[in-house]
Amino acid sequence: MQMKKLVVGLINVFSLLFFLPAQEMTLTVEDACAIAMKENISIKRSQIQLNQKERNSKYSWNSVSPSVSANASVSKPLPGETGSDKSTVSAGISLRSTFTSNLYSSIQSSRLALEQQQISYEDACRTVELNVRQVFYYLLYQSENISIQEKALETAKQQYDSNLARYNRGLLSRLDVLNAQVSYQNAKLNVDSLKTDYDSSVKSFLNVLGLPSTTSLKLSGSFDSVLGLRKISLEGKEINSPGIKSLENQIQSAENSVLASRFSAYGPSLTATYSYNGSSTDGGENWNKGGSLSVAASIPLDGVMPWSSSHQNVESAKDNLADLKLQLKSEEENLQIEIEKNLGKISQIQNGIELRKSSINLAQSSYKMTLESYNHGTRDLLALQTAHDNLLQSRVSLLQEAYNLISQILQLEYICGFDFGSLEN
Repeated sequence: MQMKKLVVGLINVFSLLFFLPAQEMTLTVEDACAIAMKENISIKRSQIQLNQKERNSKYSWNSVSPSVSANASVSKPLPGETGSDKSTVSAGISLRSTFTSNLYSSIQSSRLALEQQQISYEDACRTVELNVRQVFYYLLYQSENISIQEKALETAKQQYDSNLARYNRGLLSRLDVLNAQVSYQNAKLNVDSLKTDYDSSVKSFLNVLGLPSTTSLKLSGSFDSVLGLRKISLEGKEINSPGIKSLENQIQSAENSVLASRFSAYGPSLTATYSYNGSSTDGGENWNKGGSLSVAASIPLDGVMPWSSSHQNVESAKDNLADLKLQLKSEEENLQIEIEKNLGKISQIQNGIELRKSSINLAQSSYKMTLESYNHGTRDLLALQTAHDNLLQSRVSLLQEAYNLISQILQLEYICGFDFGSLEN
């Protein structure tokens, strides 16, 4: 009976692994980000490092924790030897603890290292979220582009069928039929190529999300809100750049390093040792017991000599601090330049979007008029195909600009430390 259950269980597992249909999932951009925060590998690795820094910070005082050692020995005379046959027994315990002036800087160093890792963890999460959002909207662009191209394919097929029917009635030359057939076949190849690229992009996206590659993904979203955005402004928003936060933390760590190097060069240390021992030469019947406590202090003096390594360590720590302050100043200036550059690109793209919308209306009217003229025999097939290509290109270009706009906004939100989506609102 147990063997039968085991066989059935193995069959069920085999079925799940090899015959289970692909899981279907509909995702919004927020759903995708939520999944990535839980399943992405790089975030999990960063979390492990954060846990390690938290543990180190929690026990950063352990340098003053006393070291404890115990010893014991037993010796017994060999049989047949003269003298007492009783064992000699001894046991003891000792505690040793060292107090240095570096204790404070050591605790501070662990705390600052934890803060730096928290910044790194947050940045890892934001980097993954930025990537997820950009790829999501790129997939959305690809999907809508495929829809447009499929409509173009349908139009090309209808045009080919129409031309073939007119040719069979003797109303059109064979050359026009062949041209329509070539356009139809090219449109079909284009759609097939776009679908292949889309499937490959989806696989990569699923890998970023930490989902199985067999997942059937459907995106829920549009570019409508992006296309209707007004001028982007940072007025009233507090910039919280992750790069500046990291450098500020590094400056605090460098200041602590200067203090630590000074403590090492000039700070005293205190060592306390306590030991307790007992011994017996009669097998443990009588014991001689005794303990001792010793305290020693030392003060390094080589730090006062400018050529000593201790003095040079202090100077090097100061140099590192000065360099980090210059890096912070440069980072602040570069950030301002990047913000202005991104705002300029966003404004340029928004202006382009308005022109693209106008171009679509013009291309739509042009195609409609050309189609009517073609049906009446006053325009040739080449003119019709050109008008149709212009309309198609206008729609694709608008989608491309919409994707460029949302990508640029996401990049601006990332470098400024804003919540993603806040500038869209």
